Amino acid sequence: MWVELFICLLLAHLVADFVFQTSASCKSKAEKHERSVHQYIHALIVFTLAWLLSWDFRFCWGALIIGAAHLCTDIWKSYRPEKVTWFALDQCVHVATLSIVAWLWCRSFDWSMPEFLHLKYVTIAVAAMVCWKPANFFIKLMLRHYSVSMPEEQEGGFNAGALIGTIERWLILIFVCLGRYDALGLLIAAKSIIRFSEKDTAKTEYVLAGTLLSIFIAVLAGMMVIAVMKLD
Repeated sequence: MWVELFICLLLAHLVADFVFQTSASCKSKAEKHERSVHQYIHALIVFTLAWLLSWDFRFCWGALIIGAAHLCTDIWKSYRPEKVTWFALDQCVHVATLSIVAWLWCRSFDWSMPEFLHLKYVTIAVAAMVCWKPANFFIKLMLRHYSVSMPEEQEGGFNAGALIGTIERWLILIFVCLGRYDALGLLIAAKSIIRFSEKDTAKTEYVLAGTLLSIFIAVLAGMMVIAVMKLD
């Protein structure tokens, strides 16, 4: 089934784009565009991971298409400002490329997921990855887009906030997958008591907006896991 291959490729994409890509390489790509060596190193990583996580030696041609398309998309994006619109569009193009390649490959070749893998666990890994760095970056850009500014005393503590948000989303993901919405409500209520007792309006608005976005992403990721498990 092409959905299984697509989810494997999606995991490869998330690892390549958000784990193996550093802020220094992103800066180089934004400044030098197609002249940056990081563009081609990153495309090579995308190709390698897509090939490895396809679990099919023949998929080198599919991985090559994915890597080339990723390179072209990244060069195009490097000329755009760092805004949530371009980030979302960039990721949509990458995901669309993966889905098209997976669908065409499964129509052309006999592909099946290896016996030692289970679709459920790969999907959970994808959801956990989405709730990690991609979510942190998306939330930061969304808050900037709507001019929800970070309070001055928190400027140096974004990493701590990102860690709190990541743990929060992972907990929500677990609760949604287990169907424990009572625990989800308890977590949200507990955070409200701890974080929203601030008298500083700007800080409260920043935390509230980030928390709601965080919950929204984690719940969607959990629903994705549940939907895929029903297909399995």
